[in-house]
Amino acid sequence: MKALIRLVWEALFLGEAPYAEMRASPKPALRGLGLVALVAAVVALVGLVGTTLEWATSPSLPDIQQVVREGIEQMPWYKEMEGNPQFREQFKQQFDLAWRILPQLFGAPNPASAAMRIVILPLGLALIWLMYGVVAYLCARLLGGQGNLGQTLGCTALAVAPQLLNLATFLPYLVVGGVVGTWTLLCRYVALKTSHRLSWGRALAATLLPYVAFAVVVALFACLGGVVLSLIVGGGTSR
Repeated sequence: MKALIRLVWEALFLGEAPYAEMRASPKPALRGLGLVALVAAVVALVGLVGTTLEWATSPSLPDIQQVVREGIEQMPWYKEMEGNPQFREQFKQQFDLAWRILPQLFGAPNPASAAMRIVILPLGLALIWLMYGVVAYLCARLLGGQGNLGQTLGCTALAVAPQLLNLATFLPYLVVGGVVGTWTLLCRYVALKTSHRLSWGRALAATLLPYVAFAVVVALFACLGGVVLSLIVGGGTSR
């Protein structure tokens, strides 16, 4: 456990030593899986504490909802329409629906969702790590890389180190932003450069090509979905 924590901490600062140590370890892929699970669990637990603190110190959502409703009901356009019973019912339904959706979209603290992340985040990070590692391995080998799949997975597992920046969410209302994604990309570059002993140019290409491949796959599925949808809609209207 202490060794994994040390590796993650050192990998965060983009030095090659922790990646080289992971490459040389007996079972780098298995060790990498444990590392990903450990980081994800810690981040999720700390996020739960931060979300709970934010929820406890935030104004009550039902109270805010009532204030907003009363403010709308005082507006001239509402007073003109409130004589229509159908309008009042439709407005109530749409207002209640919007209030169930919008607070979540704008980041209202939800301890229940934060608790679910204790399970979802490790699974999600592990899946992303595995998918990226496999594709990056193929790209690196095509570019002359010398590492095997286990070494690639072990080293790219260290690229979850920037997730530690999310520990800052322990402080209520603090948002880390996109810095985690950029830092992860840099860590993946060091991981592939070290695990496959590539030049900087080839390591950069091996780092970016999986993103291109994933974008192409998503675009193909989107096009296929559009074609299927148009066929379904077209078949329904032709009847």
